Amino acid sequence: MKAIILAAGKGERLQPLTDFKPKATLPICNKPLIEYQIELLKKQGIDEIAVVVGYLKEEIKLRGVKFYEDRLIRGTASALYAARDFIDRNFVLVYGDLFFDILNFSEIVEKENSMGIVRVKDVSRYGEVLFEGGYLTGIREKTGSGEGFVNAGIYHLPPTILDSVERREESERKEYELTDSVQMLNEKEQVNVIPLNGYWNDIGYPWDFIDANRYMLERIGFAVGGNTEIWDSAILRKPAVIGKECEIKNCVVEKSVVGDGSVVGEFSVLKRSVLMSDSKVPHLNYVADSVIAEGCNLGAGTKIANLRFDEATVKMSIKGERVDSGRRKLGAIIGYNVKTGINVSIYPGVKISSGKWVETESLVRRDV
Repeated sequence: MKAIILAAGKGERLQPLTDFKPKATLPICNKPLIEYQIELLKKQGIDEIAVVVGYLKEEIKLRGVKFYEDRLIRGTASALYAARDFIDRNFVLVYGDLFFDILNFSEIVEKENSMGIVRVKDVSRYGEVLFEGGYLTGIREKTGSGEGFVNAGIYHLPPTILDSVERREESERKEYELTDSVQMLNEKEQVNVIPLNGYWNDIGYPWDFIDANRYMLERIGFAVGGNTEIWDSAILRKPAVIGKECEIKNCVVEKSVVGDGSVVGEFSVLKRSVLMSDSKVPHLNYVADSVIAEGCNLGAGTKIANLRFDEATVKMSIKGERVDSGRRKLGAIIGYNVKTGINVSIYPGVKISSGKWVETESLVRRDV
């Protein structure tokens, strides 16, 4: 059995977290997302795996897989076509930005010519799948609303899908959509739909990334890497995952992930957050419901607000539009190699771009 993982996309909605990493390599509890996918595929006995790369391709470092490059980076069908030389028999296909813990994943592997679907509360963000009697009848791309089933981004496809991919046309989003090709395939060979059970997260927005880490935190419970120093006065409220060679001083770490080589210092609080590798929240810092990427340093007294006064849900700017996160508590998303001066205050839902320096005693109300 073969499998293909599509990991070529730029992940623009996840910026600044994807400034220096493709979304398939973003860390979930300190392990790249794509490694979870590969482990699951291998557990199903799939030992021939191809990864389609594109954006920041050099950052995807894996052994025992074949690489194909999508030079166009124009959608999922474009990415699949890049791996056409790999396809000589049926294969499992997985989108590279998915984090999932599917209980019946084996059904996709066993059922030829099939696509996985999942039930969500709001289909408007996804492609709603229409089906009858276990067979696909149509896919509505981001036009539906309310509860329903959506495309899970997990397929078992025959080589004949390439015929449909070659005849594809651009979608309204100016991309080549694999869902269009699947519907063309369905006209000749009926496509089975398989409702998937378990955890499924299409990591499209920064808060989805936080959610995936929280799910894995609950699964792991508590873990500490080698050569990490934890002071006796540190308060660790589980679940927590702390990487290797970290310093956890007189502080509070609650339901959070701390990356390798990072520091949570004296009188600092890290709650429900992801602190990536080689970053420091060293003195009197408050970080909640936030992500701090690699190589950052918060000045003493830097605090991130995570709750609006009016208790409304927090919005965040995504590709030039204000998007409602749907959650009351959401802090900041801080890019790579960011530095703040002392006594900086950051509003909920703010994003700080990679490489920025924030002046002492700044009040950061908008994205930087």
